[in-house]
Amino acid sequence: MFPAEADSSAIGAAADPAPSARRRETRNRLLDAAAEVFTEEGLQGATVEQVCSRAGFSRGAFYSNFSSKEELFLATLQHQYELRAAQLTRRAEELIPDLQSCSEPLRPAEVAGYVQEFLAPVDAESAWFALETEFMLLAMRDPELAPPGFAGFLDALKGDLAEVVEKLVDAAGRRFVLPVERALAVFDGLYDRAARLAAISGGAASEGSEELGDRITELLFVITEEAQGE
Repeated sequence: MFPAEADSSAIGAAADPAPSARRRETRNRLLDAAAEVFTEEGLQGATVEQVCSRAGFSRGAFYSNFSSKEELFLATLQHQYELRAAQLTRRAEELIPDLQSCSEPLRPAEVAGYVQEFLAPVDAESAWFALETEFMLLAMRDPELAPPGFAGFLDALKGDLAEVVEKLVDAAGRRFVLPVERALAVFDGLYDRAARLAAISGGAASEGSEELGDRITELLFVITEEAQGE
């Protein structure tokens, strides 16, 4: 669950400071292809040749953008985070005017509907979750896998998301009674559990989205209060 864009240099991506439009397109096609291949084969099973073939490029195009398969994996993970973050930010921008237009305090059932809409699965969902899970397992085995700055990159994304969530809650006429970052950690746990169950069941996330919306709403009404004319 994460927003806007972070500096790609934070995790050591090998991109030019100002790459040409053609190079950006090549890089993005490689990242999209890599997300599919890594999701299907895992980091160990995937090969540079498979990624190049899926993207329609030669090995030369690959090595002009990335120095290794491992670097590509980290860049792909970041790319998937940013796609998910951008999608959540756009949804928040669409929902905020609707929330602000409500003349009466929202009831839990209404809030649950907004939560489900905000967290509805996106195309990049399964790839993002699979890549994140594999990265966490690899990093536990080899803590040096994550390059300098990666933890900061994740913290920046979570900080941006906290701002988005706080704006949504404010638009709904409520406010947190504890730091939003603490609330977000609990929401993350609920969301990750739902994503894990969806992945295990073959991606049937829609079936569990209603339950996730209800659970988050229950928690939301405990850790927020109605804003009094602020």
